[in-house]
Amino acid sequence: MEPLRVAIIGCGPRSYGHAKGVQVSGALSLKYACDIRPERVEKAALDWDVEAVADYRHILDDPEIEAVLIVTDVQNHLPIVRDALAAGKHIICEKPFGDDVMLAREMVRCAEASDLVTYVNFQLRFMPKQLATKRVAEEMDPVQIFFGRSRGMMRDHFLNPSTFCGIMDCCAHDFDQLAWLMGRNPTGVTAVVRRNTFTEDTGATDTISALVDFGDGRSATAVSSIGAAEIGSKFDIAGALGNVTVARNGEVKAVRFGRNDSAGDKQAVELELPQGANADAELQRAFCAQVREGTPSEAATFRDGLNSLLLTVACLTSSDEGRRVALDEVQ
Repeated sequence: MEPLRVAIIGCGPRSYGHAKGVQVSGALSLKYACDIRPERVEKAALDWDVEAVADYRHILDDPEIEAVLIVTDVQNHLPIVRDALAAGKHIICEKPFGDDVMLAREMVRCAEASDLVTYVNFQLRFMPKQLATKRVAEEMDPVQIFFGRSRGMMRDHFLNPSTFCGIMDCCAHDFDQLAWLMGRNPTGVTAVVRRNTFTEDTGATDTISALVDFGDGRSATAVSSIGAAEIGSKFDIAGALGNVTVARNGEVKAVRFGRNDSAGDKQAVELELPQGANADAELQRAFCAQVREGTPSEAATFRDGLNSLLLTVACLTSSDEGRRVALDEVQ
């Protein structure tokens, strides 16, 4: 399959993960590095052996470029998405999808009305453990999920009170995982958020407990912090036809049973967990296959990115106002 000719727009630290994915996947051919900061773009262009560009519109005007990887600061995601869609480019946009809910809704509508392939880079979907769990969960009619992820302290530039910093930066992934594993879109959330628990006077959200509902009695709970790295991560899926649990050591166990018969006979499920996958590279291979051959994938769409964005904003609103917040009221 012929690689897609692409450019990376935004050359901060996260862009190097995308560039490594390009190197590993063989699915993309990188032509440009783009950033408005000369020191960043010049270093990236040298590191990646590509052309340095300051203005992303130069890239969008290049007919050779088939797709762009948007890895800028969050406030620049959606304006570049809008211009890239207008230029007919396929898109991988880094998470969070954006910081403007109304513009994000508009970009979802535009993308869905086009024939362009548009992903949000929730690369955890392509980790072997997550893929194996998803495949089993689909068979089990999931009704309840618990997702606990506690990590260590974040870098200083994430330690501020803005909407997408603190633990909320990590929760963008967690919210996407909940909806993906449940196999449906969320409808509302009730959340409790705390700030300045593990840092002093930063205002950063550092703990969150969120109950996400899906409108039909199904629910998912996300519990996360940036001060409890020793706890690690685990998640559990309770289904009408079976259960899955992922322990903190990464071990995955699952059982199946008959509907309305969870107290009866249970069958252990064998799970294959391949090792060593580069999630960015796997996402890029899926992206190329969908553009070239129309092959659907597990990748997050713009609508999935919008749902994660809405959950982020709704969690903070819920915590501030002490109530459940429906996602369709988030403006």
